[in-house]
Amino acid sequence: MIYSLYTLVDITETKQYRSKNDLERLQQQNFDTVLQTIGLSGNVYYVKPPSVINADIFGNKNARCWFFEWTMEGEDIFFADGDPIYRLKENFNFVPFIAGLSESVKFEQPIFKLGINIILDFRQ
Repeated sequence: MIYSLYTLVDITETKQYRSKNDLERLQQQNFDTVLQTIGLSGNVYYVKPPSVINADIFGNKNARCWFFEWTMEGEDIFFADGDPIYRLKENFNFVPFIAGLSESVKFEQPIFKLGINIILDFRQ
């Protein structure tokens, strides 16, 4: 399966872990949070870093969104209660992130909320 997410949160992969550039370091920390949250269930494999798109997927016309796709080491890792991504959704809900980077929206609270600032999906 190929899993994906859309988010309004800046999850740019900069590979800057000790940079003096705060923006790049904080963007990388958000991306690391995403990888670690996904990785709670197994090994994560991805080819491309998150890409920035403009979409109204969250109801905000042409809001800046980040799109990320990955695979896992095995099938049905997130499956529970008849939902192929149940555990993934459960893992992400209410995980904190760093806000105020290059997002085009302001967040009431800096936590991932399903359907509000993150949408998870999959395809065969």
